[in-house]
Amino acid sequence: MPILQWRCAHGEAPAVTLPCAATVAIAPHDDSVDSNVVLITGKGTIESFGDGPHIIKRVLFEPGITLKHSAQLQLLSCTDREISTAAVGWYACDGAGHWHEVHFSATGAAELTRRLEVILRRFDEIEARLERLEQRSDVDH
Repeated sequence: MPILQWRCAHGEAPAVTLPCAATVAIAPHDDSVDSNVVLITGKGTIESFGDGPHIIKRVLFEPGITLKHSAQLQLLSCTDREISTAAVGWYACDGAGHWHEVHFSATGAAELTRRLEVILRRFDEIEARLERLEQRSDVDH
């Protein structure tokens, strides 16, 4: 019985970075976006993800992008979405250029930053109290 050599990729291809535009082709038929993960950079309004096969893509967004709800880009909210913090969405194409949002959420980076800032302020307050206690202790001795 002959043995056939077979090679295949393991894991996921790296994200493909595309600039924000009215139409961002995330799955063109020529397979030029050869990854299931797309990072869209820049600022602007996206009206369509272009034509594509039956596929699901994970899309990462930078802040400053607006997604326009339409027949070509059907969002879960059924309204335009302004992205003010880093976010991620899953989009499925029906093979006829209509993209349907399957999932969308902010990455949580803004909330983590806010919480870290609160913790740092508390540390500053504690350090200031300790310094005052040390100064009183020095004066008493």
